[in-house]
Amino acid sequence: MKGLKIVCILTLVALLVLGSVGTVFAKGGPPDDKPVKAPKQGFNGNVTNVVNGNVTIDTEGKGSVILALTDDARYKIPSVMNQWNDYDAFINALGGNLIALEGRKAVALAGNDTGIWKVLQFMVLPAPGSEPMHAHRTGNVTEFNKPDSTNGWRGNITIIDVHSATHTFGVGNETVTVYRPKAKDLGIGNITVGSFVTVVITGKEKSQELPVAKAIVLHAAYRPVD
Repeated sequence: MKGLKIVCILTLVALLVLGSVGTVFAKGGPPDDKPVKAPKQGFNGNVTNVVNGNVTIDTEGKGSVILALTDDARYKIPSVMNQWNDYDAFINALGGNLIALEGRKAVALAGNDTGIWKVLQFMVLPAPGSEPMHAHRTGNVTEFNKPDSTNGWRGNITIIDVHSATHTFGVGNETVTVYRPKAKDLGIGNITVGSFVTVVITGKEKSQELPVAKAIVLHAAYRPVD
């Protein structure tokens, strides 16, 4: 009799489970469906075009793919940006313009939830045996001669770094040197002696007697804590 009771209990439990499943499916499916995740895919190849923040990569085996560079993605450039960083730092590392990506080899992880591949991670690879794309020098300005029409739109800037070493660079107007930020009260007109800046030059120009700055980034003034 005891074995019969156990069989009856198991049968009742099975019927209840089947009844519950039937009710759930009658309502249109499981109530706890997990949201469908946007597909992710990796791409690698040469950057062939840059337009409005979108880069076209000639991928290996997948043809040309357009990737949208987003503000919340993470970016890296070995030997220039060795840590993953944000979009603004990436732009500055490129000398202020995404056009510098054209012809470079890159790898990217992107997601697609709207029919557009949006970059999640993007890394530019150095060309074998090439110089770094850009070099950076950061310090306080000790001299700044702003370019103007009387000197052929050529000037110079000298900074002193944390090691007390001085560096001098040629500067031009906005068509030669990119000034960041672009706001009127933070641009070239606000660079003075004592300003804390980062000067960006191309790797090829490091050996020149007076390398020309491709970009100058003006940082917020440093104030020691009392």
